[in-house]
Amino acid sequence: MRILLLTALAVVFAASLGGAAHAQSADATIAARKAGMDLLAAASGAMKRTIDAKTDVKPLKGTADAIAAWALAVPGLFPAGSDKGATKASADAFSDPAGMAKASGAMHAAALKLSSAADANDAPAFAAAYAELGAACGGCHRTYRQR
Repeated sequence: MRILLLTALAVVFAASLGGAAHAQSADATIAARKAGMDLLAAASGAMKRTIDAKTDVKPLKGTADAIAAWALAVPGLFPAGSDKGATKASADAFSDPAGMAKASGAMHAAALKLSSAADANDAPAFAAAYAELGAACGGCHRTYRQR
């Protein structure tokens, strides 16, 4: 799963770099956002199951690194014109780039803590960083996702 997640997130990340997101159609940009969020949710579930099972967290280092990379890509996935269509993003996601960057920075910082804890196979630190990641994700969704 780790290789699949890393590969998929790398593709989404690469598509968001530079002007690539602007060159895509709005539907493709929305699809990239959704795919990344779906992968993040799957990774989060795997991390939660590992925490609950009290097993080694070391194998999740690559997943945490992929989430950190995804966090850096997120602000670039909300270009003008991708606010219409099958999206749950609120208008603020498109009009508040500084806030979006701050929110993704919180996700990035939590993912780096996850990575460090996984590398050290420190399950309590990993669980704490996982909670921080959840808070970062929730904060972003409360602000930038339609209800």
